[in-house]
Amino acid sequence: GDVVRASYRDGARSLLEPGRPYLVRIPEMFTGNTFEAGHRIRIHIMTSFFPHFSRNLHTGELETTSGRMRTATITVHHDRAHPSRLVLPVIPAPTESPARRAGPDQGDDDGH
Repeated sequence: GDVVRASYRDGARSLLEPGRPYLVRIPEMFTGNTFEAGHRIRIHIMTSFFPHFSRNLHTGELETTSGRMRTATITVHHDRAHPSRLVLPVIPAPTESPARRAGPDQGDDDGH
């Protein structure tokens, strides 16, 4: 999906050690966009996605048994020893037939 909790980056829950870099992959995106010339891409890296995803307390405690929270810090490493990258798959646009290009208001003379 579009959300990966870092503590579940390998499937099973494994808490992170502060200051240590981790590889986090988002295997399948459920989002698709067409980017025209001049469009820009913005990426949000967040410590939480509540209310759309369960709360992250940033304590290591489960959100189902604790209400104690603390502030988290995210560091994106991007040096020679810790390169970061975003890989976006490119899917060629389908070839459109003349009927599809006509659009809904440009049908034949009978309004079809």
